[in-house]
Amino acid sequence: MTRTVIAYTDGACSGNPGAGAWAYRLEWPDGTVDEAVGGELQTTNNREELKAVREALRAFRARVGGDSAWRIVVRTDSQGVINWLGGTWRRKKNLDLYPEIDALLDHRVRFEHVRGHSGEAGNERVDSLAVEETQRMLATATEEPV
Repeated sequence: MTRTVIAYTDGACSGNPGAGAWAYRLEWPDGTVDEAVGGELQTTNNREELKAVREALRAFRARVGGDSAWRIVVRTDSQGVINWLGGTWRRKKNLDLYPEIDALLDHRVRFEHVRGHSGEAGNERVDSLAVEETQRMLATATEEPV
């Protein structure tokens, strides 16, 4: 029996480059949800989009390992992610990220494009998480030391 996890991924950036963050949401068949977020002060939106996928795939692998009964559908609003990871577009930037992501891709991974800001709950959630983390980092970076 095949079991499928739905992963929503997104990246955000305030300025490009600027402070940015990635977020993912894994929706497991049993109804449980895993979410994570991270970021850095000097990055780009595309870089954070790719890191969101990397982190989602890491979390998927950590839980199911190499079990071939599991599948993951990565739902993203980034055409770049789909085309760079699918081999349609030439990779020119963020070249340091691809080897690790490529190692996580196999027959169990499928990508689907979703329209951003279209009301799809999972996509809206990861967008919100990434934007909130970006804002948190900006606020922390500008706080005066006491």
